[in-house]
Amino acid sequence: MNIPFSKWYPVIENRRSRRHFDASRPIEDDKLAALDTVCKEFRPFPSARLCLVVESVTDIFKGIIGSYGKIKDAPAFIAFVGNMNSNSVQEELGYTGEGVILEATALGLNTCWVAGFFKHESVASLVESMETNGC
Repeated sequence: MNIPFSKWYPVIENRRSRRHFDASRPIEDDKLAALDTVCKEFRPFPSARLCLVVESVTDIFKGIIGSYGKIKDAPAFIAFVGNMNSNSVQEELGYTGEGVILEATALGLNTCWVAGFFKHESVASLVESMETNGC
């Protein structure tokens, strides 16, 4: 997949982090399809990949203290999956992840990076079940 500079570059200054979403507004099918395509085709590094999970995400996010840092009513999430044997896996995931974040922003969707405040086992289970569908 070629990097769509003309689509991603203009949205850089529009991108904002959001932790609260509107549960009454599901993501449109065409936008989900576009995100799924980027997740499957945007692979600039062999040790990093993306997986779009459209499932209930209510129980996967945890806060630092109480509700601080929690995500509320997210209709989906994208898991950044990396090969931990790669010396540069963190950078590879960061660059790959930022590509899909810019795609989501170009589609008019809000996003939020979540690094450590999620239940790893729950996410791994959801990603594993999505892998059977080509994730």
